[in-house]
Amino acid sequence: MRKSNGLSKFLALVSIIALIGHIIHLVVAWADVPDEIAIHFTNGEPDGWGPKFMLLIMPVIGLLIWWLLGLLAKHPDKLNYINLTDNNRDMQYNMAKKVIIVIQHLAFLTFLSANEAFLLYAIDANTTIFIVLSIALLVFIPIVLIYNLIWAARLKA
Repeated sequence: MRKSNGLSKFLALVSIIALIGHIIHLVVAWADVPDEIAIHFTNGEPDGWGPKFMLLIMPVIGLLIWWLLGLLAKHPDKLNYINLTDNNRDMQYNMAKKVIIVIQHLAFLTFLSANEAFLLYAIDANTTIFIVLSIALLVFIPIVLIYNLIWAARLKA
């Protein structure tokens, strides 16, 4: 359980630093953001527009998802499991809690990275790193889930 606590603290620190950095960048760049920003892209070209206040929605959605997944992490017994027995119940619950904590922070950081890309695009800056980062974080979430599924399937009954 200690590793989960250390992992949780590390991911929380990374998420807090990313949120503070993003908020600071939003405040500093707000005057340079045009009244209408691109909010949807097809083939790399914007085809949907919205008010610049849309830049405030994604961090809020990210925080909401972070909070909801945090609630789920407190009750790992409510989830479905593979090969759950009385002997491995605590081990499975601890693993599920770790997986949910990792997904909680990856999802939050995905929303922040995507929003940072929208902000940088709005002020005509290079968005490549944050687009790649948000896609990489998004791809990593199912990898964590698949790892947990394989781990649980290999447990002895």
